[in-house]
Amino acid sequence: MLDLLIINGHVIDPLNQVDNIQPVAIYNGKITKYEEGEPAKHTIDAAGRYVFPGLIDAHAHMFAEGTDIGIYPDLAYLPTGVTSAVDATAGVSNYRMFRSAVIERSKVTIKSFLQMCSAGLVTTSYHECIDPKYFNAEKIAQIYEENKDNILGLKIRQSEELAMGLGIEPLKATVAIADKINCPVEVHCTNLPVPTCEVLEVLRPGDIFEHVYQGAKNTIIDENGKLYECVRKARERGIWFDTAEGRKHGDYDVMKSAMAQGFIADICSTDLVLGSMYRRTIFSLPNLMSRYICMGIPMQQVVQMATSTPARLMKMTGEIGCLSEGARADVAIFDWKEFHQTYRDWKGSAFEADHMLKPELTIKDGDIVYCAPDYIYEPEYW
Repeated sequence: MLDLLIINGHVIDPLNQVDNIQPVAIYNGKITKYEEGEPAKHTIDAAGRYVFPGLIDAHAHMFAEGTDIGIYPDLAYLPTGVTSAVDATAGVSNYRMFRSAVIERSKVTIKSFLQMCSAGLVTTSYHECIDPKYFNAEKIAQIYEENKDNILGLKIRQSEELAMGLGIEPLKATVAIADKINCPVEVHCTNLPVPTCEVLEVLRPGDIFEHVYQGAKNTIIDENGKLYECVRKARERGIWFDTAEGRKHGDYDVMKSAMAQGFIADICSTDLVLGSMYRRTIFSLPNLMSRYICMGIPMQQVVQMATSTPARLMKMTGEIGCLSEGARADVAIFDWKEFHQTYRDWKGSAFEADHMLKPELTIKDGDIVYCAPDYIYEPEYW
């Protein structure tokens, strides 16, 4: 007998190229094959709703109690249909604490990028130090080797206000260390101290360019709104591009111009911190996804940007971010409802949307961990 059976829902599972109404069966915490007429302990009627793999937020800050910015993963994510996430907060001095205090105690599946600053992003009172002379290459190698099952790579924030005259030497030093320990680099690219093309020249296949739609300085488009050819070439070389919009990293003019020229980010992520959780401009991952859909990106592509693509980044393809047989039973049910919402970017530019993804129910490892109070899903409810 199945543990859970979801019926009548419109399933979108990009990894398996599914985009139609079909059942989803769950047994013992895994997605399983459904045989017609097979009984289930509990049946969920998703008629009129969309059924997605559990969402993945590929860029966030979850070191709650260890930093000023850390969100509480289970509280922040499970009610919004997010079942996995990638953190970019801890450095070598506090990663072990982050792992034991947050990762191991959270129901949300969490993987990490290791900050180059040894202390990580501890406080909002001042910026972390990214001067390469303070990078602890030996400790970085040690922590990475001990935690290769969790740490995906190294993270550097390469903004002018942090570089303070160093240009992109911090990024070059980060890539040099990453070459030695054989891992990717994720680079924060807002208010860059050098042209975007110079940053992309340093990056290697598999590296991640974060905050792709930022509009502060040295963006992905020129003064005439034309996408730089080096951006297209970087994608062809295997560079990943992530939205990671956060509070101040999404510029609608940059976004719409790039989209009009056929360039859409690979990954849709929030860069959520405590100060932006459930607040504008981002609010949540499904709220951000809603805007992209309303901007004209097909729903299936947006779901892919928040499921199967970040699952590949996390080296968990087929395990999360999909509804494949044998995958973890991480499932999110949404209503695509008419709702007028005015979005504003960091400059105040507005975008008017007419629909919104409303989280209805979240399943994590086969357990129902959230249900909207107005969603009565049991066919025989009394």
